[in-house]
Amino acid sequence: MIYGALKSLKSGTNDETNGRHIIPDEVVRACGAIMQPRILDVGAGRGADLAKIKLDLEQVGRKPELFAVESFPISIDALRRLGIQVASVDIEHSALPFDTGFFDVVICNQVLEHIKEIFWVISELARVMKRGGTLILGVPNLGSLHNRVVLLIGRQPPAIAVFGAHVRGFTVPGLREFLDTGGVLKVKRVLGGNFYPFPPRISRPLARLFPSLAVSSFYIIERSQDGDFLAILDTEEASVLVDTPYFRGGGAH
Repeated sequence: MIYGALKSLKSGTNDETNGRHIIPDEVVRACGAIMQPRILDVGAGRGADLAKIKLDLEQVGRKPELFAVESFPISIDALRRLGIQVASVDIEHSALPFDTGFFDVVICNQVLEHIKEIFWVISELARVMKRGGTLILGVPNLGSLHNRVVLLIGRQPPAIAVFGAHVRGFTVPGLREFLDTGGVLKVKRVLGGNFYPFPPRISRPLARLFPSLAVSSFYIIERSQDGDFLAILDTEEASVLVDTPYFRGGGAH
């Protein structure tokens, strides 16, 4: 009964959870005074974020070049109708089809929880960013208040449901430590999106005050230095992974 009530709180809150009120503002801020910023959205869906970003940047006199990586045919068609350049690749086992240091801003929202090859994917996101560029990651927060309550009563946390598409769960300290390892990337800020069981007018200020308890977490990350993020697989922190053949590019796993 309690679990059912907690699940019902999710109804009608997808835009809050997906950060529709967060990502466009953060992209505009990250673009600063760049007149023609290059922006990539990996896992862009049907382009809701990119359409809003384009509108917001044009209103302040910018002329963004918008790119997307997407695999669903319906979403690809929708993105192209918006004038967005779309590539369709297997992001877990293929290089992104862009030059190194090509983008000012890269977005990857509600994607990482669906993948195994997190080292490769993050490495590719970092590679295609300019040094000093911004990466915006959004993921469900395994440490959210509602996930903690559900686990406390002995049920599977919704962020990593067994009958679900998510194969990874992230807490704010855990993902932040992972991203900062190696020094290629630096997490500058973490924002929260949505806060069950409250409506948006209450959940937004709560998520700002307590991002580690919010439903989703949004990481604002700078590419702080040159280098290959995959090098962290050879660090002491990753020594526990020696028996797991993570993909490193080329033809081998």
